[in-house]
Amino acid sequence: MRNAMRSSMQPVELFKAVGRTVVPLAARQWLRRHEVRGRSTLNKILRKQQTFQNKENLRNFNFTLRESWRPDGVSAMLRVKNEEDKIYYCLKSILHVFDEIVLVDNHSEDRTPEILRDFKRSEDTGDKLKIYFYPFNIARCGPEHFDTPEDSVSSLAYYYNWTLSKCSLKYVCKWDGDMILIKEAREPFRQFLQQVQKGPRMCWNVSGQAVYRDLANNHFLAKGEINSEIRIFPNGLNPRFYKVDLFEMLRSDPPLEDGTFDTPLFYELKFVNTNEFSHWSITDIPTDRKKRELENFKLVKTGNVSSPRFEKLPASFLDDQIS
Repeated sequence: MRNAMRSSMQPVELFKAVGRTVVPLAARQWLRRHEVRGRSTLNKILRKQQTFQNKENLRNFNFTLRESWRPDGVSAMLRVKNEEDKIYYCLKSILHVFDEIVLVDNHSEDRTPEILRDFKRSEDTGDKLKIYFYPFNIARCGPEHFDTPEDSVSSLAYYYNWTLSKCSLKYVCKWDGDMILIKEAREPFRQFLQQVQKGPRMCWNVSGQAVYRDLANNHFLAKGEINSEIRIFPNGLNPRFYKVDLFEMLRSDPPLEDGTFDTPLFYELKFVNTNEFSHWSITDIPTDRKKRELENFKLVKTGNVSSPRFEKLPASFLDDQIS
C-alpha cells in the first residue's frame, strides 16, 4: 500500500482555531483579501453539525451529521435491495474485518430480509450487524435522479447520508451488498484499517474487480474491469454525499487529502439472471465504466466468454472466499 497524497496546501490551513469563535490575525487578514470565498470557507470549518430535514416532512427520517469525537473503529456502510443471492457471501467475508456493519435494507422484495435475520442470529456473535429499513422508492441514476430534489427521502444523496448518520465509529467504509472481500486481502486490509485510524484525517481509494456469473452458475473474472473510488473516509459532516447530475457523489468540502490501498480489495458480483442495471433510469448509460460493465454483462449472458477479457473461475469460487 502507499500513501498517494494529491492535494496541496489549502488556504484553510490558515485557520488554526478550528471550532472556536476567535479567528487568528493571519486568518482575518486573509479574509479581507478574499472576502466571499474566505467567509464561506471559514463557515464550513467552524460548522460542527448540520441537521437534514426532508421535504416530505417525515420527522422519523430527519437526521444530523456531526463533527464530534467517536470511538476507534471502522463502520461498514451498506445499502442493499434484493441481494438474496449475494448478501450472505458479502457479510460473511467482512464480518471479522469491520468493527461495525450498518446495513440498510431498501424495501427488498426477495429473501434478503430473511437471510439478514438468519445471518444475525447464527453468525453475528459479536453483535456487529445493525439492520435498518428505509421504506422509500429511491430515484434511479440518470434523469430520474436529476429531477428529484436533494432533500427528498427519494434522493440518492439523502438516502446515503441518512445511512451514514447511523454509523457510530471513527471511520466509515462504503461497502455494497454485491461486494465480497477477497480472501487473500483480508488480513492486509484489517491491518490497513488499523493504520488508517492512527494517521491523519483523510480519505482512501480502494479498488475491486468484476466477476460475472452466467445462467449455468459459472463465474468469470473480467480481467480489465478494475474500478477504484474513495470508499474509506472519516465519519462526520465532512465528507458527505452530494447530489450531482446523474448520481450521488462523496465529496469533501473543505477538501481532505486522499491515499490509495494498492491491490484489488474485493470482487464485485454481477449475475446475469438479475437486472444489474435496474438502478438506472435510462438504457443508454453515459459513463465509460457502466458502458464496459453492460458490454461484459451481455457477453456473459449470451455465452460469449471465450474472449481473452474473461477468465473462468473454479466452481468453488464463492465458497473459497469465505472459508
